[in-house]
Amino acid sequence: MRAPRPAALALAAAGVVLTACAPAARADWMPPAWPSGIVHTVDAPLALAMEGGGPHARATSGLRIRNDAVGIQVRAALLPHTATTAPFNDRILQLVRSAIDDRVEASGSPYTPAALPAGAGMAARRCVPGSTQRDAADLLGSAEFGPAAGRGTAVLCDVVAASGPFFGERMRVVAGGPEGVTADATTIVYTDTSTGEVSSADQLWAEGAAQTLSADIVEALRRDAGALTKRPASAGDDAQLAAVEAALATTVPTADSLVITVAAGFVAPELAALGVAATEEPMTLAVPNEVAQELVSPFGRRLIAAAAQDYTGPSLAPAGARTVDCTLVPCVAVTYDDGPSPLTAGILDELAARDAAATFYAQGANAGRFREVLARMTREGHEVANHTWNHPHLPGLTAQQVSAQIRDTSRALEAASGQAVRSFRPPYGEYDSAVLAAAGLPAILWDVDTEDWRGPSDEVLIRRAVEGPRAGSIVLQHDVHTVTARTAGAVYDGLLDRGFTLVTVRQLFGGEPPAAGAWRRAP
Repeated sequence: MRAPRPAALALAAAGVVLTACAPAARADWMPPAWPSGIVHTVDAPLALAMEGGGPHARATSGLRIRNDAVGIQVRAALLPHTATTAPFNDRILQLVRSAIDDRVEASGSPYTPAALPAGAGMAARRCVPGSTQRDAADLLGSAEFGPAAGRGTAVLCDVVAASGPFFGERMRVVAGGPEGVTADATTIVYTDTSTGEVSSADQLWAEGAAQTLSADIVEALRRDAGALTKRPASAGDDAQLAAVEAALATTVPTADSLVITVAAGFVAPELAALGVAATEEPMTLAVPNEVAQELVSPFGRRLIAAAAQDYTGPSLAPAGARTVDCTLVPCVAVTYDDGPSPLTAGILDELAARDAAATFYAQGANAGRFREVLARMTREGHEVANHTWNHPHLPGLTAQQVSAQIRDTSRALEAASGQAVRSFRPPYGEYDSAVLAAAGLPAILWDVDTEDWRGPSDEVLIRRAVEGPRAGSIVLQHDVHTVTARTAGAVYDGLLDRGFTLVTVRQLFGGEPPAAGAWRRAP
């Protein structure tokens, strides 16, 4: 056997020495982690539910419209009307009216508020969580669109923020025609209810944010692709920046980040060099608050600071004390004569259960016995009005007697209810020019008479009260008949189902009493 060469021995010896000096392996060793606080993909945040008894249940009132003549359906959330919420509500209503105007032009039909036939299913008025993220064609084809399904315009809403004084709403407008979806636009509007300041989602970000975020998005995507380089990513070309700019308009806050959605088709030169193709689906990305707060506007920083707080915005006033635009939604005023009576409290219960309003033409002779009921009407936002002291035929009285009937009744009702009496109803609907002059108040009559005083069956009374009204109607009932009290809830449900908003007479006439004279319905 040949003896080993000296060089071979030297290498072997060196190998032994190197092996002997190698450190022992560590079982707990992990590769270095990437720094925290980087943009990363997440699931899309869920919209907030505003129904039920949760903390947001009294934060908004729901606006719902379906008008088959022009082919539009609308859902929107409005904040309680105050000086600081008016700018936000105006922005939302501007979007709604713009969509209506477009449909008026496209259809050639004028828009007037109109209720639907019984069974229309319009009672639910609030945003449907997640509706703004549904497929566009599915939205237009939904059953609630009625005869206009598959065409016309759908306006949908989602509440995306309610924390501290901040509130945010996403509005989506989808339009269609015989060729399918023709337009699809989404707008997110935020407001600070303590100051009245309003911001769109893209305005949450400071100038230059898109450049920084574009580089961060590329960094996140190339890490997902397995790249190990620590070379800073670039903001990219114009197309890349445009995609990020568009994503800023989708910003939604969560407790720990601002979330944006980048549309499908996002590509960057640095990703293409790694063999990463354009994205096939939208990307939902979280920008951690510690990163975002350096990139946002002062409004955006305040929004981030409030993200984990309970909502402190204003709560809704009672239904009858709200601002209602009866030129936009179909309104009806349900009115009650001759009370209060032992039945009136039950009627008030039914109204409260449905967040609805009514007007009570009360007799002065009943005010003393039902002071608490009259006071409750005011607390719950209903209107108290004058039905004379003891229900006489007014045209048979002297001017002085008419004046006393009205004057004494108003004093008694105002003392008990705490609200000013602004209109009267002549008993039996009987009046003449002398009565109007002596009364000194506008006379409110009716265009729908349920004839509840004749004792109709429940079914007949409900049908008259529900099917008879049209937008602007005034419905006559009496809160002294058991059939009226017994069917009150069913009547309200039927009117709401048709799309009516139940308002007081004052609301029906734009928030003020009508001009002098006699009125059977709103003009």
